[in-house]
Amino acid sequence: MRTLEEARSEMLAVIDPLGTAALPLVDAAGRVLAVDAAAVIDLPRFDNSAMDGYAVRAAEAGTGAKLQCIGEVPAGSEFDGELGDGQCARIFTGSPLPAGANAVVMQEDTRVDGSTVEITDGVKPFEHVRLRGEDVKAGECIGQAGMKLQAGQLQLLGAAGVAEVTVFRRPVIGVLATGDELCEPGTELGAGGIYESNRLALAALIRDAGAEPRVFPLVPDTMEATVDALKGAFAECDAVVTSGGVSVGEHDYVKSAFEQLGGSLEFWRVKIKPGKPFVFGRLGGKPLFGVPGNPVSAMVTFLVLVRPAILQMQGAADLDLPSHPGVLADPFANRGDRRHFMRVHADAAGNVYAAGLQASHAVGPLGKANGLVDVPPETSLAEGAPVKVLRFS
Repeated sequence: MRTLEEARSEMLAVIDPLGTAALPLVDAAGRVLAVDAAAVIDLPRFDNSAMDGYAVRAAEAGTGAKLQCIGEVPAGSEFDGELGDGQCARIFTGSPLPAGANAVVMQEDTRVDGSTVEITDGVKPFEHVRLRGEDVKAGECIGQAGMKLQAGQLQLLGAAGVAEVTVFRRPVIGVLATGDELCEPGTELGAGGIYESNRLALAALIRDAGAEPRVFPLVPDTMEATVDALKGAFAECDAVVTSGGVSVGEHDYVKSAFEQLGGSLEFWRVKIKPGKPFVFGRLGGKPLFGVPGNPVSAMVTFLVLVRPAILQMQGAADLDLPSHPGVLADPFANRGDRRHFMRVHADAAGNVYAAGLQASHAVGPLGKANGLVDVPPETSLAEGAPVKVLRFS
């Protein structure tokens, strides 16, 4: 049985990013850069005003000085000419600084009488001026390969004149669930039937990881049906996540069906709770991730094992779940010999509460949880103990 670190390392060692494509920046949200992106222009592109007010020569704009306003500079235009002795120009936030000016007096610090502007509070050189290139310089790397493009990165790239970026291809991930007991939500349940929800959760997590889920119909517990379902999913997808059918029961067919198709099973079972019966294999270079059928086990193994692999398929540099420190509001205990990823709710103040029953079948707590806390084997953590919260929402 592999440790979590061994399992993750073994998977990532054989998973490479997919191909690349050039995309307009407007279509690149959530994608991962494959090539560094450089600024096309300086930011700011020119010296400009940080305030509405008057462009001046600082040496002439002491308190009590009176200057003649010779024009104005609306945003999007430029001043025709140059400020002379004793002159100023009306200026607005973002407007280019006129030639000859080196400071801006805020309009609140002036008294205006016709074209005469009296300075009521003097300025220093370059006060209220944004200098060309002080933020970003043309040619500077502003997007590194491996960066996931979120709102802030898109804002920067667009402002710096980048119209197109090269990104990694978004993987298509097939999602299968096996089991005769499974029924689609909304249908009538027979004796012993349960509604299947793992595909819903896994598809949402796949989207959150930047990939495209492709959800397939439920798979009956037969070898023939499992082989056919896997064959079809691998033909259409870059990787497949299965739910259920990976343990040692007489009706668990995923591993044997996968091998019948020519797939190679790399490992089975990981020393974590919940989620020990996790399968990783490859068919024609495409990964199989077999998560357990228990809902909590499926979600936890996806978060700590499948998610990093899907991110690596996209060339992402950061493969880890977002995390932050917290303080336990409840005592936690793990009396087993496997590390336990306990479901928690962390509030805005950093207080961390157990989300409820910590059993692998209990979906009620998943509706309340927004993170995991990794509790080592045979460990008790008292209320008030500092912990690291792995966030998934």
